[in-house]
Amino acid sequence: MSTFKHKPSTHGPSTEIVHSKPVSAKGFSALPVPVYRGSSTFFENTAAQRATVNPIGLDYSYGLHGNPTQYTLAKKLAEIEGATHTLVCPSGLTAIALVAQACLKSGDHWLIPENVYGPVQALARSLHADYGVEFSEYDPCDVDTVASALQSNTKLVWTEAPGSLTFEVPDLQAIVSLAKAHGARTGIDNTWAAGIAYKPFEHGFDFSVQALTKYQCGHADVLMGAVLSNNTKAFADLERRNRILGLGVSPADCDLILRGLLTLPLRYQRQAESGLVVAKALKQHPAVARVLHPEFPECPGHAFYKRDFNGFASVFSVILNAEYTDEQACAIIDRLELFKIAYSWGGPESLGLVVNIPDSRKRHLADANGQCGPILRLAIGLEDSADLIADLMQALDAATESQHP
Repeated sequence: MSTFKHKPSTHGPSTEIVHSKPVSAKGFSALPVPVYRGSSTFFENTAAQRATVNPIGLDYSYGLHGNPTQYTLAKKLAEIEGATHTLVCPSGLTAIALVAQACLKSGDHWLIPENVYGPVQALARSLHADYGVEFSEYDPCDVDTVASALQSNTKLVWTEAPGSLTFEVPDLQAIVSLAKAHGARTGIDNTWAAGIAYKPFEHGFDFSVQALTKYQCGHADVLMGAVLSNNTKAFADLERRNRILGLGVSPADCDLILRGLLTLPLRYQRQAESGLVVAKALKQHPAVARVLHPEFPECPGHAFYKRDFNGFASVFSVILNAEYTDEQACAIIDRLELFKIAYSWGGPESLGLVVNIPDSRKRHLADANGQCGPILRLAIGLEDSADLIADLMQALDAATESQHP
């Protein structure tokens, strides 16, 4: 309960309510950053309102452009990944689209890996159809395909490590070296490493993208992305594109991500360790042909992973024996009790999906007979690993019994 000195009002009640001053924050200090809400941002005077704004600095001219909550999140993300600049945006896919639109114009060429996150391929096709931006794909397991695919108009080389759904790890150092020699900008989707297990700017990347929806949030209740960079010119181009598109994020959502960052390293490590325990157990089941996890030596690019990464995430895939059908794979996922069927990862609950990839991507995954069974992607949450293993085993055992009654 607080006591306030009363003074006679000189305005009507509506005016008094609107213009009443807040209490002083002097003497109050706490860990959380206040949630600064506001569309109209007040200027001290007309000169301040008309002053030139640094587009890549702290801009308190309008709520869409930024607020202390948003900029605090950007600063913390930069510190985690070793970046100079950070832009937070509505989603991870938005972040990738901003990089593409900042680097590419009609007639330019974009080089992307075959195993890239599916919506990126859709984005590339859209930019080609609507704006005349050319693109081609390279084999992430063969750096020579990068060299041969580079063109005189290649302006952006994109990477993802490890690859979406199949978890190959490319030779990132060689790809960056080739792109730089060619004069192209480079970007990486670094969501799997969460900015912790891989440091792109130590290896010369221009852009790193994070889907903050995943581990940074940690509770599966916020959609947000970020673009990080140490290249001031490249980042200025991106920030300009962001302003033209009028993209903004909620300060309340920024607050939730900031809360998640406080436990990010602990959750990332705990979930990774549980995920590896589960992955090792799955390798022993007779229905499983292969587990796709960069920690395992048989994973394509394992040597590059050991060279460049200092940790791993809790999401990986499982290839069933080729005798199993897609229908049987779906039955396995449907039978799970502790795993939810959902996209994304990094939240407290474990998730499972049956995934489909083009036959062209299966050449690195085929068995000795050239066949590849259905693929399950698992994202391990915060449950006890023993319980998750038991759940997976009962579902796989049921599938085995139906296959070999």
